[in-house]
Amino acid sequence: MQTFFKSLENRVYGILTALIATLTLLFIALQVNGLTLLRLTASNADFYFGFVVAAVLTIGCIAYFSLHFDWKKQLAIVLLIWLPSTLTLAYGLSVSRHFHYIFFIALGVYVIFAGILISALFIIKERSSENSVDTEALSCKQWLVSQGLPTLLLILIVTGMFFVFGLSRLTQYAAVDEPLWIDGRIAKYWKNIGERDWKGTNISDKPGITVALVTGPGTLFKSTKEYKTLHYQGEVFNLKNDVESYYFAFRFPLLLFVTLMLPLFYFFLERLLGRRHALFSFIFIALSPVLIGMTKIINPDSLLWVFAPLSLLSYLIFLKRGTFRYLIFCGILLGLALLTKYVANILFVFFLGLIFLEYLYHPKQALIPFTLYLKKSLKHFILLTFVALATFYSLFPAVWIKPSKLLTSTLLSQAFEKVAPLFLILIALILIDQWINKSRMTSIILGLLQKLKHFLALIINGVFFIAVFFTLFNTWRGMTPYDFMDLLASPKSIMGKSDFMGAYLTNFYPLLFGIPPLVFFFLLLAPLFFFKKYFVESIALRTSFYLIVFILLYYLGTTVNHVGAIVRYQIIIFPLAAIIAGITLEHSLMAIREKLSIKAMPTPVFVASLIILFGGLSLFTTPFPLSYASTMLSAKYSIDVKDMGAGSYEAAEFLNLLPDAENMLIWTDKDGVCKFFVGRCKRGRNYETLRRDGLDYIVVSAGRESRTTKMMGGDIVSNKPGLIRFDEYYAKTNPVFQILINNRPSHFVKVFRFEP
Repeated sequence: MQTFFKSLENRVYGILTALIATLTLLFIALQVNGLTLLRLTASNADFYFGFVVAAVLTIGCIAYFSLHFDWKKQLAIVLLIWLPSTLTLAYGLSVSRHFHYIFFIALGVYVIFAGILISALFIIKERSSENSVDTEALSCKQWLVSQGLPTLLLILIVTGMFFVFGLSRLTQYAAVDEPLWIDGRIAKYWKNIGERDWKGTNISDKPGITVALVTGPGTLFKSTKEYKTLHYQGEVFNLKNDVESYYFAFRFPLLLFVTLMLPLFYFFLERLLGRRHALFSFIFIALSPVLIGMTKIINPDSLLWVFAPLSLLSYLIFLKRGTFRYLIFCGILLGLALLTKYVANILFVFFLGLIFLEYLYHPKQALIPFTLYLKKSLKHFILLTFVALATFYSLFPAVWIKPSKLLTSTLLSQAFEKVAPLFLILIALILIDQWINKSRMTSIILGLLQKLKHFLALIINGVFFIAVFFTLFNTWRGMTPYDFMDLLASPKSIMGKSDFMGAYLTNFYPLLFGIPPLVFFFLLLAPLFFFKKYFVESIALRTSFYLIVFILLYYLGTTVNHVGAIVRYQIIIFPLAAIIAGITLEHSLMAIREKLSIKAMPTPVFVASLIILFGGLSLFTTPFPLSYASTMLSAKYSIDVKDMGAGSYEAAEFLNLLPDAENMLIWTDKDGVCKFFVGRCKRGRNYETLRRDGLDYIVVSAGRESRTTKMMGGDIVSNKPGLIRFDEYYAKTNPVFQILINNRPSHFVKVFRFEP
């Protein structure tokens, strides 16, 4: 201690630390009942001035004693000077909620900067101990040149196609659940930001913060109050009829953002797999009808399919290259995914599992003692978790004043509640074994699995292949024994209609028939490459294997949570399926070249051009991309069972062209029609009022048949006065207008003339 204070610099820092800590103690005494003896004043103003002076003195002292700029050293000094003060403040905030929100934010900022410093020092230590070389030696220009002009042109063309098809009919669609966002949550978020009501920025249980951030520019051009839909006594009122301009103001920024993010898929895939694999996979992703359709609507899933897969790819790149920037990218993207939808928590589970999968299946990792490997990997996992939570904290103001929301958004979130106990127990056992038993038990288990790893891979691939085969067989033989469409009609009550196996297999139905036939074919072909032991030597095949494991894990998670994965609920799986298909396509071409000794194989650019051509034709003939179902599925079935709103615009436009449409009254089973219809529109079941007001037309849609039938059950049994059997109109023929969504008879919107 005496040696420490011999230095003038240390004496100054010590005195400054004591003064700031004392100032903080006196400050919190104003609000903490147990410190009443230290209340020297009743005003906070003097203390606020004191903190400003303390901050200036801290900066001035560091500047005076520093010979050169070293941000890590200088940040460490700042953190140490303010550490006692921060601990004192943390105590005050924990026992009293009467402090200004700026002090809650200050505490959070301190923790984040401390984490940044520790992370930076850890990365420096790791790099020096491993004598690592930067694997990203290429400059941006050199990387672009290495890809080749034809490849870059194809990427540009495909990205442009994604944007153009996304822009097509962008405003001619009324999506289910979208009004929750554009009529309320987005405007509420920005209103509360402006009013510094940080608690009010918790706009949803999703939480959907990224949705508000990306679509926020729409609030500059359109007022949600002027376009909000009102419901009164079963009637739907729209304050303005130019709803298309309203939709454009909010949907276009989302489409533009996703389009700009899209090339990151190619970049990450190229860094992970190489140019050829990346090109095929990127094309399959960008030309996916379902992904294009999802991007057209304001919903957390529209961004989740971007952030979550990119986070996963970034982590895999880190495992391959060991470059920490990708671990940081992974954490940032994971944080953004969590800000979008809490289901992204499953990535924490998968990343932890990848530690063990990589040790088993990466040929080089097995050469490292498991104790050392696990210790290093857990440190990487902690760094990843810190970056993700720091990103989440920084962009979610509600967490600033209630840090406990970090827990309720991750381990204690609704999407994670049934998995969290197992996850925590697993981590606890691993840590106990690591630090007390030097990972002996874990090493024994992994040693056994190491001997059985090929057999384990066969089991995993067998489960995937059997699940896929049974789903196809069940569908093609007439939906027996499991009626997937009926089970997905009520996804959150699926376990009431099916056993565990049926619920699990139902998840495969939207995926297998929601991807184009070419992706479907190569996805089915993928497991065949894992039957040979040498697949572990290929980073591409290992990646494909890991992604299949993730798909099985994701479906297991939804089933355990008693939820059926409709298209929207499993949207993050679609890009992963496209990546698997792209990998399989490239390895199939390689296998053909080797087996047949064909030297003049088609170039990847030529093959990619053909895929783009057929993909473009498929999109051109799919007016409702979110409701896309491949030709592998019988026309009597569809996958958009919950009906996200397709056909509402067309039905309304037909009615609007009828004579005296402004004075007509219609009944419809979904709000989307009312958004575009110029007359009166009702959704309630006040039958006598409907008859009295002169009901003219009835609009029904396939996706609402189950709901309408269920809700009318009581009315039918009680023979409610004036009863109108809306449930019978779904099976009626000869409507005055009908639109078959993507030419599927099972997915329709019908308009009938009401005959009293």
